[in-house]
Amino acid sequence: MAQVPNSLDSVRIYLKSHTIQDTNYVIALNVLGRELHSGTNPDYDAADSILQVSEKLAGKLQYGLGLAKAYTNRGSIYYLTDRPQLALTYFQKALTAAETYKLTPRFRCGAMANVAAAYEKLSEYGKAVAIGLRSLRVQEQYDIQPRIATTYGGIGNALRAMKKYSEALTYYRQGLALAKAEHNPRGMSITENNMGICYDELKRYDQSIPIYKKALQHAREVKFDLLQADILVNIGLALNASGHSQEAIPYVEQSLAIGRSQNHKESMATAYFNLGRIYEDLKQYKPAEANLKKALELATERGDKEQLANYTQALADLYGGQKDFQQAYAFQLEKNKQIDSATAIRTSTEVQRLVASYETEKKEAQIKLLRQQAQLREEELARQRLQRNTLLLGGLLLLLLGASVSGWLLNRAKLKRLQEAQTLRKQIAHDLHDEVGSTLSSISLLSGHTNELLSQNRPESAQKMVQKIYTDARQILESIDEIIWTINPGNDSLQRIALRLQEYAQPLMESKHIAFTFVVDPSLDELPVSMEVRRSLYLIGKEAINNLVKYSQATQATVKFELKANQLQVLIEDNGQGFNTTQISTRNGQTSMQERAQAIGGTLVIHSAPEKGTSLVVTTSLI
Repeated sequence: MAQVPNSLDSVRIYLKSHTIQDTNYVIALNVLGRELHSGTNPDYDAADSILQVSEKLAGKLQYGLGLAKAYTNRGSIYYLTDRPQLALTYFQKALTAAETYKLTPRFRCGAMANVAAAYEKLSEYGKAVAIGLRSLRVQEQYDIQPRIATTYGGIGNALRAMKKYSEALTYYRQGLALAKAEHNPRGMSITENNMGICYDELKRYDQSIPIYKKALQHAREVKFDLLQADILVNIGLALNASGHSQEAIPYVEQSLAIGRSQNHKESMATAYFNLGRIYEDLKQYKPAEANLKKALELATERGDKEQLANYTQALADLYGGQKDFQQAYAFQLEKNKQIDSATAIRTSTEVQRLVASYETEKKEAQIKLLRQQAQLREEELARQRLQRNTLLLGGLLLLLLGASVSGWLLNRAKLKRLQEAQTLRKQIAHDLHDEVGSTLSSISLLSGHTNELLSQNRPESAQKMVQKIYTDARQILESIDEIIWTINPGNDSLQRIALRLQEYAQPLMESKHIAFTFVVDPSLDELPVSMEVRRSLYLIGKEAINNLVKYSQATQATVKFELKANQLQVLIEDNGQGFNTTQISTRNGQTSMQERAQAIGGTLVIHSAPEKGTSLVVTTSLI
């Protein structure tokens, strides 16, 4: 070791002149690899390549210390570049080599501390504490002096992750004392940063902020840039939590600048995320939204599921606080996708089971109510018939023929109204049976199949079944809503039809980024319209809008309600790719739209050509 220099430039010169591939050559390669990845401007790829050479040569020479150090340095690279599973593998290789070649107890303890750090980053905190305590026992057994500071730090980290903050502080303080005794500013800054986090969790900001600033001073002293970035964010969070949000922003912005200079996406994402939350606390929603979206973009690039879940939830909370519930719902759904698949399947299955059960009971109650109403109407009809016969008989005896005829006509009109009401009830029951009954049966079958898949340990297939159950349940809700809306006499106006179509179309157009215009002739606002016309117009409009959004690839779309020659004209047009009208496909529902238009005595005309957009015109009377 005395022959090999320890600085980056010196060891490079040494390797050029020292061409014999002996143990000193291995030592020099390890020093170069260490300096390349731990310096001010780390070059992780170059360091890893050099250490691979060192590892192979050390193995060939059966040089245990060189091999263990090559493993340790490679593990350090993977740890710093957020590849904890790979870091654990190489730290364990280093520990195995140290034990196989009977290296010094101090080296073995250091290797144990590294393994504990990797376990901690993988959230296996119990294993991290166990191997950390094993390292302390070995240090006590061999009376290693001074004790290894990183061992105490590793145990503290695991205890902190387990929310045992006061216990963690006890180990951190011992580690800090050792780092000070060794005049190790790098170790001091790491430990002080971790202590600050514990004080934050205990809401003792008067203690966390000063110790963070000490950590920052020590990290700057050794030019540990990524640690500086982490500490700066922590200072900002502590200031924000203690009510000094405006003072927090410059610290987090400094952290972001460091992340950019290192092109470290995790550090940048963390800074953007925390800037967003601070701006949200300041009620500055535009910069909050911008920063949170940048954080989400970086997390998406990295594929970090935990960050993706946290950042999408933060955006959902931000939009919810601004009452932009459409955006909030979209990000909440996206966040739910990040949940562990097995948990999601169990949760979704239970939720959908409850939804299906509730909806089934609700629809059965409605059908039962309709049947009871139908029975009452039948009884009323029978009573009315009896009353009519009685009145006719009494009229023959007591009244003149004209009075008898008038009474008969009056009762006939009542009977007609009752029959119309009965027809309406039967239509509702028919719609419920057709649109709800089959879907409920589907939900029942799918639920049974889902249970079979879960029992067969096929969570991915079960999740697909759960999604189908959810879709069917939503379809039932939409069908019931449409039926209720159709029979509600409060909706017997063109204004209500237009408003419902606009509410249906607007979110669909926005989802496809289509510029949408909706125009209603003011003279139509209060004009009455029959239930059948209203239902058919709504269903035609809904089908046409669905086709427009799915197939047109348009950038602009218009819906117009106009009164022309005492007839209603509804125009739906777009500037999309169009199609050849001589090759109309029944897949798009055009046949059903024609039939609905004819059923209300109207016409439906479609004009379209490839690359020239499409227009659909429905014309009908209002009665």
